Amino acid sequence: MSLPRSTPSAQGVDAAGIHAFVDAAERDNLGLHSLMVVRHGHVVAEGWWRPYAANRVHLAYSLSKTVTATAVGFLLQEGRLSLDDRVLDHFPELDRALVADGWEDVRITHCLSMTVGHEEDAWAHVFDRLSGSEGGDGDDWVPRVFATRPTRQPGTVFAYNQVATYLLAVIVRRVVGVGVAEMLRPRLLAPLGLPDVPWHRDPLGRELGFTGSHLTTEAIASIAQLYLDRGRWEGRQLLAEAWVAEATRGFGPVSEDPDADDDWRRGYGYSFWMQRHGYRGDGAYGQFLVVLPEHDTVVAITAEQSRMQSTLDGLWAHVVPAISGSGSADSDRALTERLAGLEIPAMSGDALGPEYAEFTRSEGSDLSADYTAVSVTRDGPDVVLGLSRRGEWLRVPVGRGLWREGELVAAGASLPVVSSGGWVDEDTFRAEVIAVETPHRFRIEARLRGADADLTWRMVPLTGHDPLWLATRWSYA
Repeated sequence: MSLPRSTPSAQGVDAAGIHAFVDAAERDNLGLHSLMVVRHGHVVAEGWWRPYAANRVHLAYSLSKTVTATAVGFLLQEGRLSLDDRVLDHFPELDRALVADGWEDVRITHCLSMTVGHEEDAWAHVFDRLSGSEGGDGDDWVPRVFATRPTRQPGTVFAYNQVATYLLAVIVRRVVGVGVAEMLRPRLLAPLGLPDVPWHRDPLGRELGFTGSHLTTEAIASIAQLYLDRGRWEGRQLLAEAWVAEATRGFGPVSEDPDADDDWRRGYGYSFWMQRHGYRGDGAYGQFLVVLPEHDTVVAITAEQSRMQSTLDGLWAHVVPAISGSGSADSDRALTERLAGLEIPAMSGDALGPEYAEFTRSEGSDLSADYTAVSVTRDGPDVVLGLSRRGEWLRVPVGRGLWREGELVAAGASLPVVSSGGWVDEDTFRAEVIAVETPHRFRIEARLRGADADLTWRMVPLTGHDPLWLATRWSYA
């Protein structure tokens, strides 16, 4: 069941404040893809920057940690896990001689609170996230995790640490016999009326836990609402109120990073950050699940941007003051019109261009070096873009002045994309390709004169330089 809808003014929100936030986000190039504001359990504002849409999932990056922690919360209330469980006890088959010193006293609570004893993120010692890796190679990353030595006593130092949540996801699977996505279906997704959650997975098919979940904007808002209501949903106590209270309070050591932004230095719960107002889960490039208990409000945001504190500052400056405002029907209508017109402008071109042209990759490209050539084929008023990867051509339709849907398909992966572009003059072709279930997009600029093409990311994904590594759909012969 979806969240009920209402006007801002009916729920005591001045729509002008949300309108001002949207204007400021666009003016400051915060790269928003969606926004949903919920007050008193009612959606009072929602919008998607086309081609992003309400029914599309969006890679949540580290907001996935909140989802994994919620799975742990369910198992705690069912008595199948304890906060005091020693993590190693869930891996009895491991050769203890290969386990680094320091893991003996690491418990579930330390993994949830990022206090396992590492002084920095240990994930780089497990997997180089920017190199990519052929899926399905059968490599087990768990022994690599336990080979990394915690240098401090568990519970004495905070370090935002991917391995902590990765281990929780593996433990959930071991306890229940199914992965995080499947175990949450009857406990969380079905009661909240949410779709299944695609995930990025390790080579053994296990959800990464710390990243990789793909959520709709309403799914983010619904999970936030569940926490705001202390685990209750439509009169039913889904999550234990005690878990919600424990998970959403800052305790233990805070971040010692001197470069951390203001709302990253206020404490951490069980995969929730404390902030100037309330608490949140978040993910790289601007994914936010914001809970404002004192205002009975939640906010869900997806985006592609690198200045996440700026988004929170915008909420504090515009949205929070609008809560409990007077509002008006005129402001409500103006906001509705503003949100209905959101879009990422499609690229276009007025020149006809040749029937077919082929280009070699330029030295200035930062797409994976596996992509060595580009082709452009005229197709009526539009074109077909070809990308040569390891000798295989991947082709997607490109709309002139509009977004065309397609897929990048190769190496057993299928990645939904939308593309727009065209010949801007007799020499130059430009196009943009959005991996529309993720924050990310890349551009192509090809030149007949030099027979070369730039293939450049707007922001390089944490999964690596190959767009296919963003895919959640994989098949193997």
